[in-house]
Amino acid sequence: MVKAVSPMIELSARDRDAMLRAAVIAPSMHNTQPWRFRFHGWVVEVYRDKERELPAEDPDRRMLFLSLGAAIFNLRVEAAARGYGSRVRQLTDPQRPDLVAVVELGGPHSGQLQLLAPCLIHRRTNRQPFTGQRLPGQVRAELVESARSEGAELQWLDRPLRRWWLHMATNEAAATDDADAQRTAERRRWVGGDRDADGIPSTALGPRSAGGEAVVREFAATLADATRPMALFESEPQLAVLSTRYDGPAEWLRAGQALERVLLEATAHGVSTSLLNQVIEHEDLRRELDDPLDPELRPQSVIRFGYGPPVPPTPRRPLADVTMPDDAAAGQE
Repeated sequence: MVKAVSPMIELSARDRDAMLRAAVIAPSMHNTQPWRFRFHGWVVEVYRDKERELPAEDPDRRMLFLSLGAAIFNLRVEAAARGYGSRVRQLTDPQRPDLVAVVELGGPHSGQLQLLAPCLIHRRTNRQPFTGQRLPGQVRAELVESARSEGAELQWLDRPLRRWWLHMATNEAAATDDADAQRTAERRRWVGGDRDADGIPSTALGPRSAGGEAVVREFAATLADATRPMALFESEPQLAVLSTRYDGPAEWLRAGQALERVLLEATAHGVSTSLLNQVIEHEDLRRELDDPLDPELRPQSVIRFGYGPPVPPTPRRPLADVTMPDDAAAGQE
């Protein structure tokens, strides 16, 4: 059923809260959840939360916009499940500098998006070892198509030389991160310990790699986390790079939506995922990633796929913390 929405009619509280709950379970760097939302009639305004940005680890805000894009995509999926179509417009408003985009609701909705709705609460970032089972060719093809439907490209790193290069570049990025006092301090703020609303708790870090290629990101920022148990990970990780044709905030927002669509499609097929984005976060290394793939593409995320054990969700902020009242937007500085 398609719901015709009048700009004079507010969304029901049930629909609004359901869309918010879907949006906030999107992935974000260090689970900072750097978003806020304001509902105005049939429009959802999406704002960046500057207090939750990562100036040391994400200086150009690429990962911020990917996170916002993922939240927007989840909102679109839940809107479709409730019979609403959606259209995303990126905005630049000098009067509201934190406003990133608006999602206009109404009109025909996507049946394909609706099918992804049951996967929203099951998607996880899985930092556990995966089995050696390979993804079927049909599943890989569907994941590629999912990215393309959102204006991005997903390229599989099947050649050993490409995986070796990424491994070396990832190690270089990790060493650079560990030697940077500001990055380390930022990580300590968001990673480790017990957490009930945001950040990555120690229980979600997964084990340390017992040897060979590190296929999960090492987030340990405290001595306790640095000495957690070790385990063997898959010897031939199944990795893919998500890219767009151009670069900049508009493409990062698009890439975030494509990323979340791929992650949800993987979840629908019972495939576990995690992100390996250290190389993406360093300008010099990211430029080198262009050549082994396609010089016309701009890499935005590295995704690890496989079959892993169930993992619990990471914490989320209360909806009241991410909802802006009508007068809040007008009072932005």
